[in-house]
Amino acid sequence: MRVAINRSSAASSWFGGIYTYESMMLDALCEIGKTFTHELVYLSYHPDDLRSLVYSGALQYRNLPIVPLYGAPEPQQKPPEFYVNQGPAVPARPQSYDLKTVKFDSAGEAIFRKAGVDLMFLMSPFMHAFSLRLPFVMPIFDLNHKINPQFPEVSANGESNARDYMYINACRFATMIVVDSETGKSDVLRYYGDFIGEDRIRVVPMYSPIARSPRPTSADLARVRTKYKLPDRYFFYPAQFWPHKNHELILRAVRAIADETGEVTPIIFTGSYADYHRAVHMKKLQALAAELGIADRIHYLGVAAGEDMSSLFAMSVALVAPTYFGPANIPPLEAWYNGRPVIMCDLPGIREQVGDGGLLVDPRTPSDLAGAMRKLWHDEAMCTALAKRGQERVESYNWESYVDRVRDTLEDACESVRAGRTPVYPAA
Repeated sequence: MRVAINRSSAASSWFGGIYTYESMMLDALCEIGKTFTHELVYLSYHPDDLRSLVYSGALQYRNLPIVPLYGAPEPQQKPPEFYVNQGPAVPARPQSYDLKTVKFDSAGEAIFRKAGVDLMFLMSPFMHAFSLRLPFVMPIFDLNHKINPQFPEVSANGESNARDYMYINACRFATMIVVDSETGKSDVLRYYGDFIGEDRIRVVPMYSPIARSPRPTSADLARVRTKYKLPDRYFFYPAQFWPHKNHELILRAVRAIADETGEVTPIIFTGSYADYHRAVHMKKLQALAAELGIADRIHYLGVAAGEDMSSLFAMSVALVAPTYFGPANIPPLEAWYNGRPVIMCDLPGIREQVGDGGLLVDPRTPSDLAGAMRKLWHDEAMCTALAKRGQERVESYNWESYVDRVRDTLEDACESVRAGRTPVYPAA
């Protein structure tokens, strides 16, 4: 049986959660492929595809290392330059999908079948999962167009309709759907249970690539501190500048701390604003920081190099990540691995992931976040205790466990195809 591994073109951005998730998944599949009964092949659709993935630093093909031929991507422009160079973004006219009708791609199907593909293993959600009328495995990262439709990035300009169309038909025809938590599984059954049962859903918790790297040495810490001119103490939040990441809550919490105690609590932000909409949001955050009188406490490092991330975590007081989106996130795993506690929002999926390894706050209340930040700023014993419990959570789910979960999912899917237990497509 030939299994085609594929990722969405949306991951051609070399940064962010999708890139990290897919790099991690592809590493696991490369390892599985060394002994797997069936043939695994990687299908690439565009020139930057494989080149971007190898920046994870560990990809191999049949034990041969894959290395990039070019340097790291150029730093992104400053927010105002997006305005000058691109002008205001004009939303594309939304394509309206009929949720009761599915469109198939007969030409694409013929190409895949000619290539001998029996099963597709997608590492991101993608429309062609079902349009090619082949058995497939696909992850569903989140259903925030249902849970948090107030954020335009998941609902505006036809996005909610497009996601519904994709997920309804993915659930209808998938051999397996992969989710990152029990909460994610419950969400799929809650919103799309008319199209899928739990027998076709597999839970594969996230694993952080950082946990496969050596912890930073004192020389690493000194180099990174000098490179980025870091303050002595700081909170850390690596995230792209989408509104749902909730950077605004942090800014208002920093102001609340200053008003109550007079303390200066620096924040380090890293991450991408690599399109017009995120650049606009970044500019709004900069304006808000100036308005609140805390601009001197906000340090934006841009897109930090991957080899620097462990040091940035390790030298922080804590990760502060008040995102509205889950169910699970990679940054808390990275913070725990590097011995730091986390502050996140008290939301169902995040609550499941964090457990007793961090402090949970109301995502709408700056004073709640300010209180949690003050606790960790002053109580290193609490930081140590929380970080230890977090490390125990990380260690209970190691790389071998993750690879085993991926392998089990792949084996179950292959057996379903072999036994003819996959959902039946309508006639062409």
